[in-house]
Amino acid sequence: MDCPVPKSLDELEFSAAQIMQNASLNCSTDIFSQLIFEKFKVNLLFEEKPFVHVWYSQVFYCVLFTLTIAAALIGNFTVMWIILYHRQMRSVTNYYLFNLAVADTSISIFNTGFSWTYNYYYVWRFGQFYCQVNQLMGITPICASVFTMIVMSIERYYAIMHPLKKRPGKRSTVTIICCIWFLAFSCGVPAFVYSKVDVFYFYDNVSLYENPLCFSDNWPGGRDSWIGSYYNRSIIILEYIIPLCILSVAYFRVGVELRKDRTVGDVRHAKSVAAKKKASIMLAAVVFIFMFVWFPYNAYYLILDLVKNVEIQNRLVSLYIYINIYWLGMSSTVFNPVIYYFMNKRFRVGFHRAFRWLPFIKSDRDEYRAILSKTRPSIIPPSQSQVVANTDF
Repeated sequence: MDCPVPKSLDELEFSAAQIMQNASLNCSTDIFSQLIFEKFKVNLLFEEKPFVHVWYSQVFYCVLFTLTIAAALIGNFTVMWIILYHRQMRSVTNYYLFNLAVADTSISIFNTGFSWTYNYYYVWRFGQFYCQVNQLMGITPICASVFTMIVMSIERYYAIMHPLKKRPGKRSTVTIICCIWFLAFSCGVPAFVYSKVDVFYFYDNVSLYENPLCFSDNWPGGRDSWIGSYYNRSIIILEYIIPLCILSVAYFRVGVELRKDRTVGDVRHAKSVAAKKKASIMLAAVVFIFMFVWFPYNAYYLILDLVKNVEIQNRLVSLYIYINIYWLGMSSTVFNPVIYYFMNKRFRVGFHRAFRWLPFIKSDRDEYRAILSKTRPSIIPPSQSQVVANTDF
């Protein structure tokens, strides 16, 4: 037989078959790889294992991503506790902040830990089903965050530019949040449906390495399908380019209005005006940080999609470029609680209360009761309470 095929992918059997293949004049490595694929449905590459990292690099990235995930979960769970546990924090704006915390928590739990190990070691060890789930949860929470920011920017715009216009209540806000998640899942479903695990084998003339990989390119027409290409472009447009334009215009208009000397918003209540200004500045900071840290990630994929055959010759360098870009994007899950802490007194008091058991955290019980206690009676007349509830955090 000119082109031998091993009975199994046992390393010894494969090595024997490969020696026979080398001795055959009519069996090239391409033909041998094709026969292996037809029999075992795996991809064979005659090259070394893709990436081997030094120990200190592995320790560094393991610690980096572990701390990022831990900080994101602790911070966002604390934000959710502050909003849910304290009746005075259940305002319309805080419902959106709660939704941002849910989105950041979900991507930290269901995606970041799995994706960073895959992107770093280039081996997928979590099976076909979670390959699909991981792709879904890499898109859905980000879309949910972006869509929430768009709604918040519109809400801020009307609060500043049209202060007397009636705004959505809490029930309408919950409905809007449900619609946000429906749209976000709709954006991620194609990635779930068209993801698959392909098994690669690398052979360096000594050892045979099994290397399963998770791809989201199982589109009709194969890896080069125009459908997949347009889908990837659409995701970048929907979750970054269009939101960036909307958010920039909305907060620019709000910023111009806030800089005017005349009083903006509800001129009858100074507290309401001040609350609108603080809320707008804080939300603008959330949006700016999010768009800044996700810019390299989206630019990376946009360049790969638009500039064909672009490639960095050193694959290890390419991997480190991508893993750092990926970490920068995932770090967005950490920033929001930090922004709330430094820019909002109620959240700051809530964080102090949640972590009062730490020796270096001081929580004033009277301050907590005065600002956040759910039993504190309202000191604002009913006619003003509703106005402030819609603008203050």
